[in-house]
Order: sequence, then structure tokens, then C-alpha cells
Amino acid sequence: MSPRLLLINCASPYFFYIPMGCFGLCDLLSRQGVETRLFNPALYSQDTLHKQLTRVLTTLQPTHVGLACHWQETAHGLLEALQLVRNWSNTVLTFAGGFTASYFADDLLRSVPALDCVVTGDPEEPVLQLVQGHARQSIANLVWRDTEGTVRRNDSTWLIDQKLFDQLTFTDCSHLLDADIYIDKINSKLGFPLLLGRGCIFDCAYCGGSRHAFRLHSGRPLPIVRALPSTLADLHQLKQWTTVLYLCYENDPVMIKTLFQAIGDDPDLRGHFTLNYGAWHLLDEEFLKLYQYAFHWENTRPIFEFSPEVTVNTHRERIKRGYTYELAAMEDNLHTVAEFFNGKVRIEIFFSRYHPTLSTRDLEEEIKAILLFKHRMIREGLPVHVRYDHLSSDIASRYWEEHQKNPRDFSQFLLLKEQVDRGIRYRFPVDNLCLLVPQAEEDFLVQHEALLLVLELIEKYCHELFHILLASMETQWLQILSTVLKPYLADEQATTFFAAPPLVSIIQELGKELGSSSLRRPPFLPDLIRFSVNKLTLAPEPETSTRPALCDADKVQLDRSRMSIHEQDYLDLLPLLQQLSSSEQQPIPYQRTVCLFTGSGIITIPHSFYRATLRLLEQPTSIATYQAALERDGRIDWQQHKQFLNQLYQEEALVTINEADILLPG
Repeated sequence: MSPRLLLINCASPYFFYIPMGCFGLCDLLSRQGVETRLFNPALYSQDTLHKQLTRVLTTLQPTHVGLACHWQETAHGLLEALQLVRNWSNTVLTFAGGFTASYFADDLLRSVPALDCVVTGDPEEPVLQLVQGHARQSIANLVWRDTEGTVRRNDSTWLIDQKLFDQLTFTDCSHLLDADIYIDKINSKLGFPLLLGRGCIFDCAYCGGSRHAFRLHSGRPLPIVRALPSTLADLHQLKQWTTVLYLCYENDPVMIKTLFQAIGDDPDLRGHFTLNYGAWHLLDEEFLKLYQYAFHWENTRPIFEFSPEVTVNTHRERIKRGYTYELAAMEDNLHTVAEFFNGKVRIEIFFSRYHPTLSTRDLEEEIKAILLFKHRMIREGLPVHVRYDHLSSDIASRYWEEHQKNPRDFSQFLLLKEQVDRGIRYRFPVDNLCLLVPQAEEDFLVQHEALLLVLELIEKYCHELFHILLASMETQWLQILSTVLKPYLADEQATTFFAAPPLVSIIQELGKELGSSSLRRPPFLPDLIRFSVNKLTLAPEPETSTRPALCDADKVQLDRSRMSIHEQDYLDLLPLLQQLSSSEQQPIPYQRTVCLFTGSGIITIPHSFYRATLRLLEQPTSIATYQAALERDGRIDWQQHKQFLNQLYQEEALVTINEADILLPG
């Protein structure tokens, strides 16, 4: 029987990307006459996955099923896919590969009977020999189970050579089932990853793809990089599939610039792709000019990612195990990037928490530094989005190896992962597969996480309050906020708090405590607190249906329950921040502003304009009567104003009304 392989990308709710090596493996096998299909469970709903996979298995009738278990987040996806495969056949040969399967290979086979063997490290030649029926004891990189159930690991290691690495294509999606769905899905994120090489010159302590980790899970001592013509050929292959690329492999910045130059020099490639880029170094002007020469960017917002991880330069040097760049230099570089793209770019900055080398005091200072960094980005008008996530516990990283008694115990890893997935490992939720936290008092961690959660919510839903407090008080208000939060975290209340933080009450209490403190604070603080609470409580759900247009005979009234009057135009934030942070401490002018809270956002208008117009609609008034009053005044363009009225009407801030249904304030 001719060999046929179904390669399954193990799924996770957080990872739907297919490891780049899967495409190259499919290319190699197809060249050798092995019918190969690639299946990605993440493309299908849980309700239809079983049916979809069973249909593929029944149609293809594979002799071998491979499972790509690359990222540790996909470990349960491996078990789920194996179960579905075994429901279909008890005899089909199954094997796994990828970083995670390679690292846990021996214990994985001991604890998962449904899996027959694991291909560790580079998969191409070992998988080819496996599906061609070579004796298992003769295949390099193979960990397998003999007839007596003993797990055996072959001594020989195979690493891909330059010739084969350059011959393969890693961008042919023809083997992937429902490739169009996959392309649409990844284009909504970062795009198609471009493979330039394997292995890393960096040795970051937290990374499962570091130089140290590659030696452990893949037996690779040094990186290997594809030749430039091979990468260009892959891009020509990829043109038929997508226009969006992702690149995050910057071992050699000179090589990247050479690639960009070659893409720009090729008329069939120049300007076809938009590239989203994960930067390991700061980006100089030569890089940015070559980027603009090679890629399409004018009508898009390309993404550039930087990962300083921590704010203190000495800490960064320690966790990355070598000097990279200083935070101040990165900030300067962000200005350069933004200027090159006229602000039409998205810059993502990634910080992470719970590096084992940081003390609890360091963690407290990190919050302050990150908040001030975020505030500077807003003040300076930079298109920067800052994230401060829980550190993912990469298996095979130095962190993992140093903090686990039995680091290659797959069952123990799975138990920890299940605890995180179910939300029972800690008293607070985490946003990554964070299996390691510092040896700190649990109460400290709960309070620390509560503070971060509330800060995140205030920034998201009340960002005016967030930045005005930072502009006028820097981080002095954080201690008061922490004090406000403590009663919510006592005993079993923490679970309820993290599930649904009472943000309105917290903001109201914060306002009271700040108002009674001796700290310098915004002169309009009570009004700002009231505005923030109104944002959280007055805005209705967005309308999904369109209402008929207003006619002259309609009697309308302003819904004053959706309206509030404030001392400042808080939505015009930047000028206000500049006044608050001015060293001259000049009095801030009073700018009475009317806010209308609608389903699509807040509409602000000067109070003087409101008095001349919408105030007339506080009582039921026909459109014709209202128009006549404004035309007598002579200051308002009626046609333009009528469009504004229709907007308010569609948003239900203005309602048609019968005499018996007069709306009362409040």
C-alpha cells in the first residue's frame, strides 16, 4: 500500500497558526510521492470538528497520522486529536513532532498509549523514512515504543542540511484543507509567517525558542538560514495566496536588509505584500527606507512589534542574557518609526510580568514605569499600544528548567496547564499559560493583580480619567487606589471581584479618597469622576436597526437621561493634558461642555452651542417649530444641523414623542 499521511496541527483556543515547518514537510513528502494533507482543527467549531476530521480520515485513508504539537498551549489539542483519530482507527500509525512533543518525547510516550512515536527536532528526513517503512531503530531523531512497551530513543541526530533547506518551499498552501479559511483567519491577525531559518543566536532565559532551548528539544547547536533565492521563490509561491506577511526572525539585521533590497528590486514582488514585523533590534533609517521600498504600506497600517519585556535596563540585560537596547533608545526609535510612516502604523510594545529575577518591590516599580511610559506615548501622539501580560512559561526555557523538579514530566506539565485553563491555579486569572509566579506572599499577588486589572479597565473604559490622573499626579494615586481595593479582596471575595470588578463603585470611592487627601490633584476632579461614572452607566447598547428619517411634523424631545454637563471637554484630551502637566501651573480655563451618551460613543458640544440649539428640545417640539426658531436666530446652517439631529435620532438621544409621553429629566 502506498503511504498516505494526514498531518494535523494540534489546536488551542489561543493558537491557530500552523508551524512553518509543516508546509516544508508536506512539500518534501509530495516530491517523494507520498500523498499528504494538512488539517487544522482550529478552523472549525467544536461542534463540527469531529465530523470534519472523520470525513478527512475516511476520504484520505491515511497510513500514518502526524500531529504537530509545537507550542505548549496545544498539548491538550494533541490529546483531543489523538482521541478522534483512535476513534476512527486503532491501528493507524501515529507520531508527533514540534517543540513541545520533542521536549516531552519520552514521557509523552510513557503516558499517552495512543501515540506510537515522536520525531524530535528537524522532521523532514525522519518522517520520510517513517512513512516509507524503515525500521524504527534505524531512524534518526525517533523516540518510539517497542513491542514490549519500552520507550526507546535512537542515538543518531539528523539536522537538515543547507541543500535540502534551500530546495523546499515553506509557502505552498495546496496541501492544506480549507486553505482559504486559514489565510483569511491569519490575515486578520499578523499574516503568513515567512520562514528564514531555524535556531536562534539569542539566549533569552524565558524563551522556548532560545539557543539553549533549541539544543534541548531539537538537538540544534547553531542556527541555519535559508539562501536568499529560496526565500524569494517562496514569496513568488505565496503571492497567489495572500498579500500579508509576518516576519519575526532577526538573527542578522544585515540579512533582513538584503532581503528587503532584493524584494524591492523584483518588480513582481515589490509592493505586493504588507509586512508585519517583529523587531529584535531597534530599526534604523536604512531599514525603514528599505521596508518602504519593498512593501505596500501607504494604504495600510503595518504592525511593528518590540518586546523590551521589562522597564529596567539592567533587568532586561539579565533576562535576555545579554545587552539589547535601553528603554530610552527604544522610545526615540518609536518616534522615528512613526515619522517614517506619517503615523499610519501600529506599534505594539510587549512587557511581561513575573520574571523570576524580579522582586516584589521590582514588580511594584514596574507598574509605575509602564503607566508613565503609556502616558508618554499618548502625550506624544504616537500610535503605540502597550501590553503588560503574564509571562508565558515556555517549556525548555531556562526558567522552566530551573524551576521544575522534573521539567520533562509531561503529566505534571499537563496538570499545571489544566489548573491554569480552569482558573484554579491562582486566586486571580492569567492571560497566558503562566505556570510560574515569584515566591511572594499570596495576598501580595492578589492585591497586585487586582490593581493591574482595575488599571486596565480604567484605561480601557475611562481613559480620560486614567491619563488626567497621570498628568496631574503621576503615579501618586496608585497607593490610594490600592487602599480602595483592599476590602474587595478579603477572604473569598477575591473570586467575585476578579469575575466582575465593581468599576463604578471603585471609581467613586477613588474620587472620594483623592478628594480628601493632601495630594495635588486636578481642580475639576469631582466633575471628572462624575463624567467617568456617566461613561460607564449612561451609554446604551448600539442600535442594530435603522429608524425612519425625521419629518417636519414629528414632535421630538431630547432624552436628558443620556446627557450631562461638565466643566471640561474631556474628549479633547491632549490639550488638557498639556495644561495639567505644564510647569507654570497656570489656572485651567473653564470649558463648559455638554455630553450626549449614545450607543456609538459620546458626542460633545460647547454649552453655548447647546443653549442656542438643543436646549429648545428639552420640551416636546416639532421639527418645523424648531427649524423656524433656528432660522430666526440666523447663526445655524439648518441643512447641516438637520443631519446632526438625524444622527441623534438614530442613536435614540432624540426621541419622537406623544403629548402623554413627555420625558422628565433624570
